[in-house]
Amino acid sequence: MKINKIEPQGYCKGVIRALKLCDDAIKNEKTPRPIYLLGSIIHNSFVVEDLKNKGVILLENPKKSKIELLNEINDGTVIFSAHGVSPEIYLEAKEKGLNIIDATCGYVLMVHNKIKEHLDNGYTCIYIGTKNHPEALGVLGISSSIIFINNIDDIDKLNIDNEKIYATNQTTLSKYDLNDIFVKLKNKYPNIIIDDKICNATTIRQEAMINQEDVDLCIVVGDPNSSNTKKLYKVSKEIRGIDTILCEDLKSLDKSKLKGINSISISSGASTPSYIVDEIIEYLKTI
Repeated sequence: MKINKIEPQGYCKGVIRALKLCDDAIKNEKTPRPIYLLGSIIHNSFVVEDLKNKGVILLENPKKSKIELLNEINDGTVIFSAHGVSPEIYLEAKEKGLNIIDATCGYVLMVHNKIKEHLDNGYTCIYIGTKNHPEALGVLGISSSIIFINNIDDIDKLNIDNEKIYATNQTTLSKYDLNDIFVKLKNKYPNIIIDDKICNATTIRQEAMINQEDVDLCIVVGDPNSSNTKKLYKVSKEIRGIDTILCEDLKSLDKSKLKGINSISISSGASTPSYIVDEIIEYLKTI
């Protein structure tokens, strides 16, 4: 079997920084205890489980907002995930006197700052993202006036009178879907400022998926909740037109899909540990 490992692989810079902040906090005896994670530090269950085994307490509940989860903390340290949080969360944690470790990705912070800047200058701000994704929730928490777009059809519902319009996006979207949305926005509002904020790691990996060799099957490895991982799957399957499957690790890999396969490419999300991909590759070599 021919195996093509699509580069780049491993953690992106934002994930590396977030995990280092967690590791440093755990190892530092002066870090106020308990140490809480306000939501998964990154979207990878194996990484989060490892942190929990090291004594970090994960606060995550789909039925509760982050402000409700934050209210469960009375002392110690709170770590904000790489996806970022709203200004309300940050202020509340500060007022509670908690030790704050902000692991927000630099690209996400850039989006926050740009939106705040344009709101202050009288712009109507449009944010394109995934519904209920923590990165999107953090941005939308900046102001109730931000207009949220989940898909291209939402543009038909827009009725903006302001000539000053600014549009930006979640950092982990598909660049190909986003381009179509930007074109439609520009056609409807010619004066709009378009600010593409897909991060470099996401862009490079999606381009690599487009440029991959023709193979019988492509495997994308990553957490099912990871936005950038799901977009890699979509790019490979729907845009590149290659039969593609998504798995979290070797155990969850659907081995029945490998029957009759002579060539495979393998990619991974920016929050997927390299050892998980390597384990799958070693298994594929035995077939």
